[in-house]
Amino acid sequence: MKRTIRGAWSRRGTLLPLLFLTVVVVAGAVTVLGFADSAGTSPMLAVPLLLLGAVALPATGRELAAARRGEIALARLRGLHGGQLAALLLVEPLVVLLLGAALGVVLGGAGTWLAGRLWTDSAGGLPGLSAVLAGVAIVVVGLVAVLSGMTRALGEPLSEQVSIASRPRAASTAAAFASVLVIVAAVVAVYRGTGSTGDPDLVVLAGPALVGLAVGQLVLWLIRLAARAALVLTAQGALPGFLAARRLARVADAASPVRILVAAAVVAGLALTGSGQVNDWTDETARLRAGAPLQVAVDTDAPGVLGLTRDLDPEGRWLMAAVLVPGEGSIPARRAFLDTTRYEAVVGDFYGGTAAARVSDLVSGLGGEESGLTTGDSVIARVAGVSSRLDGKLRPRITVTYRDASGQIAEVRLAGRLLLDGGAVEIRGRLSRCSRGCTLTGLTLGRSPGDAPRPWVLTSLDFGGREVVSRRWNFVPLRTAGALPVAVERVDEGLLVPVADRPVTALADQAVSVLRLLATDSATWEERPMVDSTGGDERIAEVVGRLPALPLVEADGVLADLSSAITGAPPTVPAADVMVLARSNTPDAILSALTDAAGHEPRTLAGFADSTAEETGAVQARVYSLMAIFCLVVGLLVVGAAVSRQRAAWLRQVAALRVIGVSQERCRRAGRVEVLWLTTATVLASAVGAVLAVRLLLGHLSLVTTPLHSVPLRTEVALWPVLLTAAAVAAVVVLVTGRGLAVRSELSRPAILREEGTA
Repeated sequence: MKRTIRGAWSRRGTLLPLLFLTVVVVAGAVTVLGFADSAGTSPMLAVPLLLLGAVALPATGRELAAARRGEIALARLRGLHGGQLAALLLVEPLVVLLLGAALGVVLGGAGTWLAGRLWTDSAGGLPGLSAVLAGVAIVVVGLVAVLSGMTRALGEPLSEQVSIASRPRAASTAAAFASVLVIVAAVVAVYRGTGSTGDPDLVVLAGPALVGLAVGQLVLWLIRLAARAALVLTAQGALPGFLAARRLARVADAASPVRILVAAAVVAGLALTGSGQVNDWTDETARLRAGAPLQVAVDTDAPGVLGLTRDLDPEGRWLMAAVLVPGEGSIPARRAFLDTTRYEAVVGDFYGGTAAARVSDLVSGLGGEESGLTTGDSVIARVAGVSSRLDGKLRPRITVTYRDASGQIAEVRLAGRLLLDGGAVEIRGRLSRCSRGCTLTGLTLGRSPGDAPRPWVLTSLDFGGREVVSRRWNFVPLRTAGALPVAVERVDEGLLVPVADRPVTALADQAVSVLRLLATDSATWEERPMVDSTGGDERIAEVVGRLPALPLVEADGVLADLSSAITGAPPTVPAADVMVLARSNTPDAILSALTDAAGHEPRTLAGFADSTAEETGAVQARVYSLMAIFCLVVGLLVVGAAVSRQRAAWLRQVAALRVIGVSQERCRRAGRVEVLWLTTATVLASAVGAVLAVRLLLGHLSLVTTPLHSVPLRTEVALWPVLLTAAAVAAVVVLVTGRGLAVRSELSRPAILREEGTA
């Protein structure tokens, strides 16, 4: 055991990256699996991280074998072969893997707890059995991967194992086959993803990492081909460029970390894109469901909520009545009704940037003012004669016909007497059962028996607080004996009542009963548009605009004016959700009165967003981003480990170059050129790979479960995640590789060649 510990300490430069790599992979897997157990998200989100870990560990095994080449040669000279030699070599990595797994489980448990506190408002418990088994499986797979990485070193000739310097060798047949296999697997993952309609399988879930590995492998080949071409171009040119091209073309491991780093960047770019778009989708869905910054459910019917808002907020600045009927029989049966006269004041630009942004431009065309609905309790008529001389009596009679909140026809009769000088007279009456809304249906205008045959004018009619003389009317012609038909006429002063032996009638224009509505693109009718009112009676509809989504009904349904919809409608259907929508800065007094009257607390936009995220599993997009961060750390560790091992060989090359007279500054410039090559290639590969992964795979990963009627999740390339991951990759390559290729005089002096030779 003491010999093992001393050997591990002497090779800590190689074993520490293995330890850190194990910690990161296990911690990431345990975090994802533990959070999945507590929050119900998919445990398969950890697949890309596990795949990258499985690819990175053999590389670490090769580096560990390279560091122990001399020890392997001595063991073979002493007669150790096969299983005995493998057991000797696996003791150190086994200890490191076990220690890394233990630390990873502890950190993963902390990550599960923290993610639960941040994203579900409840702390996750300790890692479950699945998370622990995942840690054990990672240790086993890691041990096999390290052993596979050592296989090549175990088969080397003794003459090469005892050599001081390792010479570049061509890739083995197995390595070339594995590289081609990764590209084929990426193609298969894309094909299965685009062709599947259900939940993604393991191949599709691993697709982002496979696409990243494939792009990284292609870039690795391109780097080597370009470096070989540059050897010819720089042979007679600048020495730093030639040295950099020679290293990239001949040293097999000089650019190999690029593959895993590119794969990690692709996974991170896709995860950040998906997380950002899921957050945008969650916010948009929450806004569509909320209807306004505040929503208060009300236990009343449609006319009742309309009267409530007008009583609490007479000026219409803060509150708006709304009704949602979530009909499931057809898309047009899913309907929402708003008090559109208050839409601009209450909602404003609440839907800016969403699929329902154009509602504010179209909602005024739904005609809320023309419905004639009122919750007042009085009717006031003003009448006047047509001349200053009135021969005889003139006693106008007015019968106002209306429909009350229960749908019953009622009427109020007004009678007055005009003055002899022809001045206007005001006549008052009371409306009954209108506290929840009444709708004017018609007027009957005439004279009292025995009056002089004189015309008169209805100059104004205040129906429950609404002036209705100027609205649209259908004047019913009256046939009299031996004369042409006569009817009410519209004049500048108002409605002129002609001389007739019987009263004349003016009916409310039937065009008002045609519901003008906004419809989603998915709402269709076989014949002419029809829609049910709040009471369920079918109305003729006129579609004045179409949008991808509408408030309350989301992506499927129609939106109409509430006042128009309850005009003459039966009682509100029991399935209706009646609510009041309010501005975020509604005065406390009004909001408190509303809460007391409604019996329910206001729901905020944040509350709708939380419930939407919980319902759709949108939180797992954040877990996916967390997993992508672990992938980036894996890429960083792989690059750091590779650069650390290559540094000794690079310093020997610099020392040899200094022996033949090459200045240290030229060697430094050669290192900068190599870093520039690797940075450019890695950044371009990361950006291209991320764009490909987003376009080909993001829409098929099922990061959210889209509910029925919801707006679809838009999966498109976003600029900022690609730039962010490209910047992170560039920073890793420049800082890590640049530091590894930095040349210090005391470390690259020619004397180190003599010291290594004597050693």
